[in-house]
Amino acid sequence: MFKIIQKTAWQLTMLLSIGVMAFQSCAAPSQTATKPKVKPMKNVKTIQVVNFNLEGINHDDFMGVANEVAPNFAALPGLIFKVWLSDEANNTYGGVYSWENHEGLDAYRNGELYAGALTNNPNFANLSDKGFDVLRKPSSVTSNLLDQTPKYIQVVSFNLNGITHDDFMGIANEVVPNFAALPGLISKVWLSDEENNTYGGVYSWESQEACEAYRSGELYAGALTNNPNFANLSDKGFDVLGGPSKVTHMK
Repeated sequence: MFKIIQKTAWQLTMLLSIGVMAFQSCAAPSQTATKPKVKPMKNVKTIQVVNFNLEGINHDDFMGVANEVAPNFAALPGLIFKVWLSDEANNTYGGVYSWENHEGLDAYRNGELYAGALTNNPNFANLSDKGFDVLRKPSSVTSNLLDQTPKYIQVVSFNLNGITHDDFMGIANEVVPNFAALPGLISKVWLSDEENNTYGGVYSWESQEACEAYRSGELYAGALTNNPNFANLSDKGFDVLGGPSKVTHMK
């Protein structure tokens, strides 16, 4: 059970709401204890990117509860891993969830953990939750490039302008070796939400400096900022919260 000693009101709300799930499962063997630590990246079919701003709590408050509730996320059926994100300077937090399929993601969104931790949480404002299919062919080229734990996550998204999904797929498969050669890139997962015309990638970097070198380079300019076929470009960077991310099976 959770220790509730001198907690903030937000921490009490979070722990009580999530504690219901722990109580309901206490008669059964712990899912956290039996779930495999890591599954291959090739099994990831769906990526979920969640962001929010903190309201009424600070970074340390968030970190304290994240470390306590992380085992509840580790036990989610169909979740391969979750990377916990922090951009303290811009008060933006969240996570990148890697799922075996859309069914696991949908079950999470409709469950008590999601409601208690996100949608009904008064201390999380401007919640954004986006789901993507993984473009498997280019992602297979840019996955597991370095045997390291990521320190920095870059989330890029954009809308296609003047080209189709098939056009984008053809180009992605052609240019992917250039991304695989980027210094400091651990992996890039290529993303597609064809229904909402939103594409992009989740980049895992060995350092923020490696990401900044990419942002200031020719590949970034040619592929993204100067590309007339990509509209509404969004590029957000986050530190990885190592403690809770290790619990939720990040390598």
